[in-house]
Amino acid sequence: MSTTPTPVFDPTDGTTPITFPTLDPCCQSPCDPPWRTGPSCTTFTETRTSTTALPGNPTTGDFFQGFVAVTVTYTHTLCLTAKQRGALAYTLTLLPGEKMTLYQSDRYRRTTSDTERYSVQSTFAQFMSALSQQQSSSDSSALVQVLNNQTQSSSASGGGGINLGLFSIGGGGGESSSSSSSTGVDLSAQTASNQFHSLALQASQYTDLQRSTTISSFEDSETVSTTQRTLVNNNVCYAVTYFVRKVLDVYVATTKVTAVTFQVTAGNYVSPVLTPAQVNQIPAQFLKAVETILTGAPKVGEVVEQPTVVNVPTDGVVYDPELAHCCAQDPELDQANRIKLEREQAEAQKIGLEIQLMALEVQRRQALLAAGTLTPFEAPPETTVVA
Repeated sequence: MSTTPTPVFDPTDGTTPITFPTLDPCCQSPCDPPWRTGPSCTTFTETRTSTTALPGNPTTGDFFQGFVAVTVTYTHTLCLTAKQRGALAYTLTLLPGEKMTLYQSDRYRRTTSDTERYSVQSTFAQFMSALSQQQSSSDSSALVQVLNNQTQSSSASGGGGINLGLFSIGGGGGESSSSSSSTGVDLSAQTASNQFHSLALQASQYTDLQRSTTISSFEDSETVSTTQRTLVNNNVCYAVTYFVRKVLDVYVATTKVTAVTFQVTAGNYVSPVLTPAQVNQIPAQFLKAVETILTGAPKVGEVVEQPTVVNVPTDGVVYDPELAHCCAQDPELDQANRIKLEREQAEAQKIGLEIQLMALEVQRRQALLAAGTLTPFEAPPETTVVA
């Protein structure tokens, strides 16, 4: 513990400052690790497999009966970069001296039980999973299940989490995965990024619909629990308008190609899972055809960033007050308030000048004492002799 010298009384200030000793922040307990700056990101891993028939070579008489399966792994990243005001949820204007109580209720908390209630991020991930399943298999049952709030939690791989169907979040570092396999799948990174971005926008809209917040000036008898807030306009002249808006998380979507592999199957020959750099390990009769097929696959490390951000709603709202432009009082009352304000401002200036004058008087007396003048600082009052 470090100590500081005792402060000296300053007569020009009139107060004695109190300085507390500076404590070492880590003297009582271990220091916390530093906060990491930068965006917070959520990662989704997707795997796509495209199967292409292995063409033959008529000039050599080789007619292959096989195919090449190209598998591409994409890493989709949603990074939280900013906050944003959302749509207008409620508007209220209070006249001077008016008072109003608002009741803010959450429909989601009233319609779901404790075992089916998740955070906004979990709800958003559930819709991402359901929409991905609907896109890949044309099965909307998972989407209907999430909309009906019937998703049940279960143990996820990697230690405790939430099983979301195609996506699995929790325990394993917060990553999620999905896969699709068909003939003639477009494996370009731009196509995968566009489809993921479209799913994220749809999931955001579904999340906004399910996690709606109701704000009203009356309390519904069916509302079990509400957040009550009383607003008072203490202004005697201007009205105040409150604009209540949802708070949105702004995410930037990025897609990166993390792995590209292929496997050749022709007759009794099945190659191991190889990367494009290992294409020379397959037999020579398949080499040219496989190289032609691999030219359509994306390169590892290719990154695509979407220019349009994804806005995900939160449970919070923000109240933005706005002062009216015109005074609601008569001109005479408005002028009286201005005169009162000017009078109070003049009184404050007068007190400030008196304090400065007192400080100068203290300095004058100190100068007289330093010069050895011991006469009274002020002349004695004159006495009047009455005959």
